This record gives sequence, structure tokens and C-alpha cells, in this order.
Amino acid sequence: MFITEKSRDIPVAGSYDVIVCGGGPAGLIAAAAAARNGARTLLIERYGFIGGMSTSALVTPISEFRINSKQHIGGIPLELMRMAAELDGANVSLDSGNYPVNDEVLKLAAQRLLLDSGVTLLYHSWISDCVVEDGRVTHVVLQNKAGRVAYEGAVFIDCTGDADIVRAAGLPTVKGDVLQPASLWFQLGGVDTDALAYTFGDAVNGVLPISDVIRDKLAELHEQGRIPIFGGPWINKFFHEGMVSINLLREPTDASDPEWFTRTECSMRENLHLIIDVLRENFPEFEHAWLAKSGIQTGVRETYHIVGRHELTRDDILNPKAFPDTIAKGAHVIDIHETDGNDQLDFVIPRQEYNIPLGCLIPQGSVNLITAGRCLSADGPGFGSARVMATCMAMGQGAGTAAALAFRTGHAIPDGDVALLRRTLIDQGAIVDFDNCRIPA
Repeated sequence: MFITEKSRDIPVAGSYDVIVCGGGPAGLIAAAAAARNGARTLLIERYGFIGGMSTSALVTPISEFRINSKQHIGGIPLELMRMAAELDGANVSLDSGNYPVNDEVLKLAAQRLLLDSGVTLLYHSWISDCVVEDGRVTHVVLQNKAGRVAYEGAVFIDCTGDADIVRAAGLPTVKGDVLQPASLWFQLGGVDTDALAYTFGDAVNGVLPISDVIRDKLAELHEQGRIPIFGGPWINKFFHEGMVSINLLREPTDASDPEWFTRTECSMRENLHLIIDVLRENFPEFEHAWLAKSGIQTGVRETYHIVGRHELTRDDILNPKAFPDTIAKGAHVIDIHETDGNDQLDFVIPRQEYNIPLGCLIPQGSVNLITAGRCLSADGPGFGSARVMATCMAMGQGAGTAAALAFRTGHAIPDGDVALLRRTLIDQGAIVDFDNCRIPA
């Protein structure tokens, strides 16, 4: 059944050189990069703060900025983390490159970064559509408390995570039959962190430590049918004595299906309180634990991917290529979570950083629309590594700079001057060299 919506004129509330849709890790860095390269930039975000999964879903640490004791992500992402550290809300001293972050502090640091860069922010606005003329996106259409409004732009960056603008523009996307599960992060107070029998904070070979004692007991309870499937658990000390941040709950879902995702949110809230009771009852370290906070939404790993000019593959991760249009690097493990069990389907540690080409961010058929973040063009293993937040931030700087240069030069994004783009990124602290294309012995 369908209904016909009445035709109506939508007011155009403003015009910008670059419009960034979505204020998560990729979007906030993309907006800062575009503005710093001279573009009048608007960032549109559905919540009343920015940071995406790092703030709305409480995901920490932000992984990862280093590998083999070498920095492979710098530029604006590292600047943001250092700003948060100066506010006592991040630890950027860990050689692993996995930087724990306080979500509340990151909200403030990211807001300051954007406003100081000259970005215009628009919160509490849901992107519902776009207008396309002669293959170019000309406007995004929003719904907010002012009603239905549009913003005109010369270049657009889709950082929605779900390729919302790409799909609205009619450009090709794909979605796997089986998506990685979602997770609900939470923070506990009242925990005896000194008694926990493993090291917090840092990582070994890129892997966050897991307590075998806790995991084995939870696995036993799962076999008995007392608790649902779980991941990890990954438990990190959270800046204050007695507080931890926990990634444990997981559930298969499709976050692009509102009805299914609603059921997931309800189920995860129930399971959250169940699992806290289980931790109190079974582990003395958690006997006096209390719930400090949970994510305002369940953390999403995967929905739609663009069909890009290049697909990042497993071989690109494990055997790095000297892509001439490299605009970012990644180094996270190939990490594909099981949808119906407690383990990972795929977990491979790269021996070094790898290169991400601009082509992974440009949808096929695009003229003035680019993406950044987890909707990049990648196969399963490629996505399993590149989806993490530090890598998304690095992609954001590449996309934001490319968008600003496209506006400045008048070129379509696929026809941009790649050499100029890379020089600009290098001048602004991004790490995009080719020196990592030989596997160390």
C-alpha cells in the first residue's frame, strides 16, 4: 500500500561550498578539513553533539593511530586526540596506537575543533533526501523542528555511515546478506579495578586484553542458556578509579531496517541489565558495580557500502599497494564478528600499515559527491579492518580536503588533481607516503 504525498515547495535555508552529512569520526574530521582548505562548510548532525560511535555509542579506545611503534595516522585526527588529552579526556601516549577516550570530553574537544576551523554546525536535523540535477547533487533535504528544509551545496560528503545520500542520489550501493552484529557499550562504576587480573589500557600486538577467567565463565553461562551471545569481553579502565568501559553485548541486526533495529535496541537494553547482574553475582571485582552510562544507541558496525571506483580488498590490507591516489592509511586487524556466536569469524593481524585510495570513497557515477567512513567500498575483510574510528577519521581528512579542492578548482571529484590533493594532505600533517609497500622481513 502507498499514499501520495502532497507536492510542496521546500525553503532553501542556506548555501555552502561543502556540506558534510553526519558528524561521526569521519564527518567531523571531513568538515574541519574542508573548512581549513577554504570552503564554507556546513556539518549536519542528527544528535545535539558530534562524535558518532565514539560519543553516542561510547566506543573506546579509538583505534588505531600506530603500528610497529610508528605513527601512521596524523593530521587533524591526531590533533583532535591531543586536544582531548589536554582536557584529561584521552591517553595518546600508548605505543599501541589504541587511544582511550572519555566520550564527554571528546564531545567538547570535537566541537571546539570544528568551530575554531570555521565550520557551521546544524544539530537535531535528520537528512531525508537530496535533489539531483544532471547527475550532480544540488541540495540535501532535512527534517527538523523548523519543518522540511533544504540546503544548497557545491560539493557533498556522505558521512552518514549508511550511505544515505549516495542511495538517495540513486548511485549504486551493496549490502551483504549477513551483516556484522551490533554492540551496546556501557560504563560501570564501583568496580574493583585493582583486582581485575589483566592489564588495562594498552594492547599486545594490536589486540585488547581479555580476561580468560571472565570469558570462560560467561561462555559456560551462555551454554546453559542463561545469557545471550557475547563478544570479548573487552574491558577498559575508564579514566576514574573504579570505572570501566565494557564491550560485551552483541546481537545480529540490520541498522538500516528501522523496525528490526528498534527490536534490537529493546533487546539489548534488557540484556544490558541481565549481564550486569551476572557480573555482580559471579565476579567479586564487580560485586558493587553500578551502571554509570550506556550508549544512547546501539553501536553499528555495518550496513550499506558504496560501489566505488576501487574496492579495498583483503590483499590490499595484507600486501599494501602504492596507490597513486592514497589519501589515508589503516592498520587495524581484520576483525569480522560472528552473528550467532561468541567469537570472531576472521581475525588477522596486518604486519604493517596499508594504503587507502581515494577511489574507495568515490561512488561510481558520482560528480560532486564523496564519502568517508564505514560506507567505503571494500570487500568483507577489507571492511573488517578499515571500519574502525581512527581509520575513518583519516579517510575524513582525505575526503574533506578533496571536496574543498574540487570546489576551488571547479573539477568533478573523480577528475581532481590527485598530486595537489596529496601535497595538501602532507602539508597539513596527514601521513600518505608510499614507504610501507614492502613487507618487512
